[in-house]
Amino acid sequence: MAYNVIIGRDERDLKIYRDSATTLIGKQYITMGNVVSLGNQILLDALRPHVILIAGKRGSGKSYTMGVIAEGLASLDPDTASNITSLIIDTMGIYWTMKTPNYREANILKEWGEEPKNFPNIKVFIPKGSFERIKEENASMADSPFSISVSDLSSGDWCDIFDFSINDEYGVLINKVVEDLKEDNRAYSLDDMIQQIDREAAQSDTVKDAIKQRFQTAKDWGIFEKEGTKIEDMLQPGYINILDISLYAHALGAFNLRALVIGLLSQKLLELRTIQRREEELSEMSSTISVEAYEKKKRIPIVWLFIDEVHEFLPANGQTAASPALSRVVKEGRQPGIGLVIATQQPGKLDTDIITQSDIIISHHVTAKLDIDALNTVMQTYMVSDIKKYLIDLPKLPGSCLVLDDNSERIYPVQIKPRETWHGGETPKAIPPPKKQ
Repeated sequence: MAYNVIIGRDERDLKIYRDSATTLIGKQYITMGNVVSLGNQILLDALRPHVILIAGKRGSGKSYTMGVIAEGLASLDPDTASNITSLIIDTMGIYWTMKTPNYREANILKEWGEEPKNFPNIKVFIPKGSFERIKEENASMADSPFSISVSDLSSGDWCDIFDFSINDEYGVLINKVVEDLKEDNRAYSLDDMIQQIDREAAQSDTVKDAIKQRFQTAKDWGIFEKEGTKIEDMLQPGYINILDISLYAHALGAFNLRALVIGLLSQKLLELRTIQRREEELSEMSSTISVEAYEKKKRIPIVWLFIDEVHEFLPANGQTAASPALSRVVKEGRQPGIGLVIATQQPGKLDTDIITQSDIIISHHVTAKLDIDALNTVMQTYMVSDIKKYLIDLPKLPGSCLVLDDNSERIYPVQIKPRETWHGGETPKAIPPPKKQ
């Protein structure tokens, strides 16, 4: 007889909440002799935030699984969904398609007792400089512009973007400009920075011209503004919020720029949720604050942050502009109310601390020895043999995976459920599919 397996939920919460505030992500493979079938439903605990690491080689279903989890969180019962929001930082431009139902896999969905679904609670943010162009091309790809306040960046951030050292003559000048502008304690623009560079007399014109050229280029990116987007506007309860920064995949300093965006957002989320968590604790402790009064306040819901190809931003060796703040989210984020869903096709190149901090690991097929060894380091306590053996025994189907629940210290072979919305990460074909007769 099939039953529900809830991953991520401890015994205490299980007794109190049973299977409420959970979402279906797949079914467990059951082996009986030579027959392998799908049995128990695998439910993900959404009562509390988690750190979920999804690993697997290219094409194994990592991005697809991230979409399944995001859909599930947005489909929770209204009471639960009103306290949760999802923020997908899309570095590859594949998640805006979630606004379209998954008609492509309608037959597979039917086998699971589901059907393609239209999610009205999805909002796509596009960097301001490209917003109007993208919206004209396809209105469904862009809902709101996104920008970063220039004054939120430190001199170190600018040096990271432009690949300068903070200690060379370029870095020294940038630091001087930022410090001078911050003295006025007001927001400032890139034009203000360029004008301030002209006022600096200590540096040569060659250095000043080189830096001004970089800031002119930064203006063309269309992401830095005097007044940036309020992060609160990207955290609407019950919504899937998608920030598409894939447009910077080939721009000058794009890698550092994408890492910077992730780092700044991670820092802001920590600040907002830490403040919010104090408010929640006070309301729970105080008998003088009614539930109605608390609900009327501006609230920041529990945030689930989604990041693909995370090894690029939290590498095993070295640091990126995202590393300090994103590492804090991994290690400290659950307490103030930040869940994290991160995916990588190269777990062997990911900071090992990140792997060990993950309380749920979903491993699709991996074959490289470096990646298998990395997963073995965290899974070996619960396995009677090498993870490679478990992966070999998995059916060779898209979406098949191992799920490690650190809470129960158990491993489950699982088939991830089909997406209800359109998956934009599929590899393109040279010819269109044949038409149905």
